Amino acid sequence: MMTRNLTVFITAVLMVGVVGLSGNMIPEAEALKAKNQGGPATDICGLSLCSEYPGGKEAYQANWFKSYLSAPSVQVDSTPMHSDDHDDHSKGKIVPNARTADSEYPAQLDVFIHKFELDKISAEEALDGIKDVHTAYVNARISNDIINGVADKLNLYNRGTLNAEEAIESIHLTAEPQNVNPEYQGALDEVIHMFEKDAMSAEDAIDGIIEVHNGFVGLYITSDLIEAVDVIIGHIDSGKLSGGDAVEAVHLTAEPQNVNPEYQGALDEVIHMFEKDAISADEAIDGIVEVHDGFVGLYITSDLIEAVDEKIALMDSGKLSGDTFIEAVHLSAEPQNVDPEFIGAIDEHLHKYELDKMPAEDAIAGVIEVHEGFTSLYITSDLIDDIGTQISIYNSGNDSVDHVLHEMHEIIEEAEMAAMQSGDDDGIPVLDLPANHVGMPAGSGVPGCEADNWCYLPNDLHVHVGDTVTFVNTDTLPHTVTSVNPTGAEKPSSDDENGLFDSGFMSGGDEWSYTFDTAGEYYYYCQLHPWMEGSVNVE
Repeated sequence: MMTRNLTVFITAVLMVGVVGLSGNMIPEAEALKAKNQGGPATDICGLSLCSEYPGGKEAYQANWFKSYLSAPSVQVDSTPMHSDDHDDHSKGKIVPNARTADSEYPAQLDVFIHKFELDKISAEEALDGIKDVHTAYVNARISNDIINGVADKLNLYNRGTLNAEEAIESIHLTAEPQNVNPEYQGALDEVIHMFEKDAMSAEDAIDGIIEVHNGFVGLYITSDLIEAVDVIIGHIDSGKLSGGDAVEAVHLTAEPQNVNPEYQGALDEVIHMFEKDAISADEAIDGIVEVHDGFVGLYITSDLIEAVDEKIALMDSGKLSGDTFIEAVHLSAEPQNVDPEFIGAIDEHLHKYELDKMPAEDAIAGVIEVHEGFTSLYITSDLIDDIGTQISIYNSGNDSVDHVLHEMHEIIEEAEMAAMQSGDDDGIPVLDLPANHVGMPAGSGVPGCEADNWCYLPNDLHVHVGDTVTFVNTDTLPHTVTSVNPTGAEKPSSDDENGLFDSGFMSGGDEWSYTFDTAGEYYYYCQLHPWMEGSVNVE
């Protein structure tokens, strides 16, 4: 960068010299040459002698350095300035731009901050450059949060509250607020990880954490994250937290993005043991409360923790108990699964109605039962509320059961589209399944998957005679795996009823297997979503 700017400057000087050959540049140059014959003390500084330049050669070089060797982000106005003796000088200055101040102001400060960090200029010189940049914006009446923040730090330096090095670091963090939390987290993590590796005692870790924290606070740098850790440190100082608990509290507070995953994981260990009949409901409840109290005891909270806290309060009041409490906590701790589970349960009734396997009155009764099941667990969502509205309309007698079921189908279908899982660059879902497994991806219950053959994945599976193929419903909606004929060279239509196998209704998460003992190509489809088709080639 320095070489490029130096080249530009030299080129500019040469161009001025060439133009000046026809004017009075030659006499000026000759005069300087004549004066310079006096010896080394009369070096040329620009278009004047260093002995005549205010401050001498050192001052000239410092000003030239600032004017012409700064980064491209520092705009320079090279309008000729005329001195009393009519010499032409290109006096560099920063040109503030209100429209781009948010990005250019920090970049212009960085020119001096980075040179200081590289030991190319002293702290005082860096601050002089920072002040020049800042003053240019103030004089141009340009202001934003960063500019105002830097003004505060410069005032702290001017009052002696911050020394030069501290002021530069404080200004650096103020000008780059997006880096404050990452740097703060990184500094804390160095201490916490040493404690986790038993390379440091809890007491030493606490001392290190406080030192990091005070370092940022001492630079008058703050953020929501720093303030949150400050609260935890207050609990440490008051004796409410100590030892490993204190370190863990800081860890979770400094990494709020990890609170919910760690909380969910801890609850899931208990809930899954209950689901596998490895522990009783009472033991599961005790485990859930212990996990919850562990986080609350560290003064850690989140929307998720507060939601489970409400379910525990309902249990304490007798409104939830046993299995219902565990299920309520399960859904509260995994809110991303509420709508998919609700959709799956509702769809079993809606699809049976649509296939004429269930009368409308039974279908609406089933939907109401599912809805009451979720609301009785004090679980809700926008989708559950929307279905609740349709149930209210039905109960009011203002609409027919058929039309209400149709409206519910539209609501569920819209939710299904929104819940389609992410896929590859072409929008095709990616499933990580073992060999000889076929998945039914999320979104396959809505027309469109047939266009790119991803209603079943893999869409065309090749196996050997005697192999068992396992079909997995990875969707939230129920599906079937129904063959349309034993074998054939041409793909039959899905209304061919002469099939070999039928999985029956498979809810989300269900698996069903079939062993292929005869070579051939087997076609199958979903009775609930007939656009879903796949094949198994047995060799």
